[in-house]
Amino acid sequence: MANLDYSYIIRELKPLEGRHLDKFYELGDGLFRMKLGSDSVLIQLGKRLHITKLLEEAPEPTGFVMKARKELGGRKLKEVRQKGRDRIIIFDFGGMELIAEMFGGGNLVLVQDGKIVYVYERKEWKDRSLKPGEEYSFPPSGEKELDGILDNLGEKSIAAELVPLNIGITYVKKMLAAAGVEESKRGSELTSAEKKKIKEVYAERMENLSPSVIIVDGKPSDYSLFPEGEPFESLSAALDECFGVAEKANPEIKKLEEMLAKQEERLRGLEQEEKDSKAKGDLIFEKYAEVEEVLEAYRKGGLAAAERIAKGKGWKLDKKNKEMEMEL
Repeated sequence: MANLDYSYIIRELKPLEGRHLDKFYELGDGLFRMKLGSDSVLIQLGKRLHITKLLEEAPEPTGFVMKARKELGGRKLKEVRQKGRDRIIIFDFGGMELIAEMFGGGNLVLVQDGKIVYVYERKEWKDRSLKPGEEYSFPPSGEKELDGILDNLGEKSIAAELVPLNIGITYVKKMLAAAGVEESKRGSELTSAEKKKIKEVYAERMENLSPSVIIVDGKPSDYSLFPEGEPFESLSAALDECFGVAEKANPEIKKLEEMLAKQEERLRGLEQEEKDSKAKGDLIFEKYAEVEEVLEAYRKGGLAAAERIAKGKGWKLDKKNKEMEMEL
């Protein structure tokens, strides 16, 4: 999901405010389901967060699940909000917050009165730490408004210049296509007319967001908030349609697949080495008599004699390293 998708999904999550947390599950690695009243919210870290109708049987609770149930179970969801347009969603249960960081590989953090109570995956950066007992701080945001961006364009492509809009690069590219502006064009080269068109398209798209599913060969291929596919009643429903039942990652299968990929890459390398060696062998066999002639000259008259013979054949002789280079 792009930043803009999370901004839109907040609208669909708002009706859950005022409900109590009934259940909290971890369905697989980084895959969670939170039941609020009659609705369930699916959180797949780093990928998607939305209301789902596709329910799976939950395995035994993990350490994080048990802690979340203890701290949040029975609490009323006071508010759900997004941090600016960043991929961060905050579920505020009145003093205790469940913060879903959906960028990168994603993370879940339990925060009370500004301090981290528990975290799904401990992480540490130069200026930020996710550990129990630490003060919780949001990562820095580079979000900017469109007017400010267009007034200070640099030498990067216009697509890269518009990344700080925080709507997602996919939507940036679609917006530029609709405006008729080449995404690779340098920002500094944009004309006033192109800037005006980008503003018009951006305003129109933001005012008319509507979930849709792009169908290819009769099957859901992708989803969008721009009008380009089959309309859906909600973004959550569109995501359910595209993703289907959430996949559970099998670490053993993943490990075997990685090993197989490395072996296949090594095999391709060996095959290429074999081809190169055969080509060299064929060349030596083909030029055997001529090479022997140069070697014989060297044995009898030294490097000067060998160089004269090699030069006559158009070959290069490196006297310092005693190497000979011939044309293929």
